Formats: sequence, structure tokens, C-alpha cells
Amino acid sequence: MKTLFILAVLLTVPGHPVLAQVDLSGLWRPLPRNQDGSGMTGDAAGVPLSSEGRWRAQSWSPADFDTAEWVCRPHAWDYSLEGPLSAMRVWPEIDEATQAVVAYHGHINQEEQETTIWMDGRPHPPAYALHTWSGFSTGEWDGDTLVVTTTHVKEAYIRRFGLMRSDQTVVRTRWKRIGDYLQATVIMYDPILLDGPYIRTTMMWVSDPGLPMSPYPCEEATETAVPRGSVPHFLPGQSPLPGWNPKLADRFATPIEARSGGPDTMYPEFIAKIRTFPRPTVPAPAGSTR
Repeated sequence: MKTLFILAVLLTVPGHPVLAQVDLSGLWRPLPRNQDGSGMTGDAAGVPLSSEGRWRAQSWSPADFDTAEWVCRPHAWDYSLEGPLSAMRVWPEIDEATQAVVAYHGHINQEEQETTIWMDGRPHPPAYALHTWSGFSTGEWDGDTLVVTTTHVKEAYIRRFGLMRSDQTVVRTRWKRIGDYLQATVIMYDPILLDGPYIRTTMMWVSDPGLPMSPYPCEEATETAVPRGSVPHFLPGQSPLPGWNPKLADRFATPIEARSGGPDTMYPEFIAKIRTFPRPTVPAPAGSTR
């Protein structure tokens, strides 16, 4: 009976919402990382491109970066995390009455991208709501890991040679603090340009209270001959990027079937298939591989 009485008392104790187990606020300096590069410009190996995503990549032109409209194009927040200039400030918004974290705000040095992660349980807006470069984000704690779900994004690049994600993408980011280090893993779910979830990479920062956050000004300037309003592109099969040329070889002589991307290319079992494909023999131009 004594045990039952204690249990009854415990059940009547009012509960309190669980606060964030970890403080993510502060200034964070990016550590050297693999910036999701590839062996050849235009190489999509390891990216689960759909047929639409492959067409989008093959029609992309490098002159896209030279159009006046894109001179000051912001990076998407999830892409900004991976850049070499991704020094980051994170600060909480606190409810004065409850001292609960209402939201986390983030600012990244490169392209001065910002985000808000709502922690108060609010729903995502309807599908017709405004899409932005940082999207609409909500967060919840999974143990000591902050899981952020982002919707309402703009179309943006996965890699800056035509590999894109659509504006229908849902981005899930897992933030984990490990002492003075902060880790982020980004997973993209795109029903249009990808045929499966894509884990971009795992990124790391180190706490640096003295880190300077300099402004990142950008002004439009006409520096090229690309006419305003034109859309640089290539027709299917006419891309000059060496990764899309089946006759050119990178230093590993990777077959075009692997460089074309797709879900199969993400898994080690695909290596056995690669051995059955014909290998290109013509060396790619100097400077087009790395």
C-alpha cells in the first residue's frame, strides 16, 4: 500500500516541459572539411539524382554565375554550412516569463545568411506560403541532438556545377554539441530532383568566443557580356563539363554510368557494377579534375 501511495503522489506532481539539454549558442569557427567535392567537374557520383535532376544538371551552364541577377545570389542556409567561410553565430530567443527557448537564431558569415529555428511547437505554414533561402525551420530535441526540419526553401545548388535541389525539398539537420565542438549533419529529401535521401556531409565547428564576424557586402556590377534577362544553358548532350562527356576519363577512369549519379551510386555494392562498364580512355583537360 505504501508503494501505491507514493506512486499516486508522483502522478499528481505537475510536469514541466523538458528544456534543451545542450546550449548551442556562441561563436563557432569552421574546421577544415571535405567540401563535398568530386573527382571531375560535373561528376555526380554519390548523389541520388533522379532523371529530372540529371537533366537539370546537364543543362546547367557555368555562365549562370555571371548573370547580373545572380551576382549577389545568396547561398541557401543548408549550403552555407558547408562553405569555407561558414563562421557562425548562434543565439537563443528566451521567453521572459518561462525562461524557455522560443527559438534559435543563426548567422553565417558567407553571404550573410540567417535562419530562425522555432522551438515552441508551432506548425509549418501551408504549401503556398513564401519560400526563402533559409526556409521555415522547427526544432525538437532527440536526447542531446537538436533535430531541425526545414521546409519552404528556394531551389538551390547541392554542388556549384548544376547539381540542384528543388523548392519542394525538406531539409533535416541534426545538430550535436560535443564539448567545444559543434557537429551538423544535413539530410535532404527532394521528391523532384532526387530519387532518395541525400546526406550532404557532416560538418564541424569549434567554439571561438573571440571570432570576428565581419560584414559580407555585395553589390551588383556588370562585369560580363551576359545580357540581362538571358538564361545561360545547354541542350541535352551538349554540356561542355567533362564529367558529362562519356569519352573523357578522370584519374580513376570512372565510367560515365557512375559519374551520372543516381541512388545506386551511393552504395559500396555499386563498385561491382562499375567493373562491368567500359572505361573511358581520353584524358580530361588539365584543371578539370581534382
